[in-house]
Amino acid sequence: MAERSGGAAPHWLAAMPGGAGAGVGRRRGPTRLVVLGLLIAAGCVSYIDRTALAVSTVEIGREFGLSYTDLGLLLSSFATVYMLCQIPAGLVADRVRARRLLLFSLLVWSAAQILSAFSTGMGGLLAARGLLAIGEAPIFLAGTRVIALWFDRGRRAMPIGLFNASSALGQVLAPALLGGIAVQFGWRAMFGVVGCTSLVLAVIWAWVYRDPRTVAAGRGETRPRPRSPKEIRFLLSHRSSWALAGGFVGVVYLQWLYAAWLPTYLQTARHAAAARADYLSSLPQLAGFLGGLGGGVVSEVLGRIGWPAARACRVPLVAALFVAAAATILAPLCPAMVLSLVAMSVALFAAGIAMTCGWTLGTVLIDDGSIATLEAIQNMGGSLGGAIAPVLTGAITQRTGSFTMAMVVAGLVAALSGIIYWVGTGRRIEA
Repeated sequence: MAERSGGAAPHWLAAMPGGAGAGVGRRRGPTRLVVLGLLIAAGCVSYIDRTALAVSTVEIGREFGLSYTDLGLLLSSFATVYMLCQIPAGLVADRVRARRLLLFSLLVWSAAQILSAFSTGMGGLLAARGLLAIGEAPIFLAGTRVIALWFDRGRRAMPIGLFNASSALGQVLAPALLGGIAVQFGWRAMFGVVGCTSLVLAVIWAWVYRDPRTVAAGRGETRPRPRSPKEIRFLLSHRSSWALAGGFVGVVYLQWLYAAWLPTYLQTARHAAAARADYLSSLPQLAGFLGGLGGGVVSEVLGRIGWPAARACRVPLVAALFVAAAATILAPLCPAMVLSLVAMSVALFAAGIAMTCGWTLGTVLIDDGSIATLEAIQNMGGSLGGAIAPVLTGAITQRTGSFTMAMVVAGLVAALSGIIYWVGTGRRIEA
């Protein structure tokens, strides 16, 4: 008999079509849309939390006397710890019930943001960012596994696209919402608000979510099938695993370049006021959100016209990375701020497509039982890019006195990642 996980599903959820009264195999009706909505909300909040520091970088730097290099190290601290947590988080996500794991995750990152509000120096912020990374490490791994449970293999591109686009949506909302709070009440109040928001979401998740395999039976989630200790070695013996990780470096490098430095770039290089820079930063991030949605649409349309699932992800992924690379290199060379914003919007739109297609590609190259672990390997590469982007951008900007060379480097990294994806992901991972 399956172990109970805290009671039956809420009565209104069980009564939905596709809920307790429907067979597991159907997985239809509003129930899975509720689940997808919860995942989108969690993904959005997680990126609002990650972006919060970048929104107030200038103010925090002034208060604590930090240089560009110091700020780069602070901004990259999250991605560094996040990278180190990926493999453990992936293994846990393939073994532990999603309800418990994501509840724990939400509670930890809520505590981290509240701790940020009480930081008295760079050391306190570094510790809080590390705790935030530990809390958020499982979110997209466990969330992707939840989508694999609720959606058939050939119908995952759109829900994964929506889930991944939630990260860009968080980056769209963060500058305007958090910037307004920081301007009115200070950056400490901003961190307190986002911490409490995560806490509310944790309560909702714990109350609503149940695994689809056991909602039909009216009981808690069953424990996922245990994986062999040799699973990591098996996955790493395949070229596709390494290519997924290497290619994802460039995707996340671009996203973190803009997430970490865009408000500062607009204030220092384009001389925008702080409030205006926060608002303008939302425009390219909105393009990234639309690109994330577009990646799911493109992959699903290509699949419907007969393309194999892997090819339907791989071709638009590589094309998008080259477009993003070119637009990023052009952005600092534009004479007017509006043209620079257009170029950055194109770059983030293409990066959004690449993010969704890259993440979906990982789900179609492996059996469902190892999805979270393979995505963890891929996300380690992405986290490496996310760790390098803020600190390298800060160091290059400190040395050269401008963001131009830093953005050229980012474009070259994205182009190289496109080549890695094209060369290395042609084969499915099979025993």
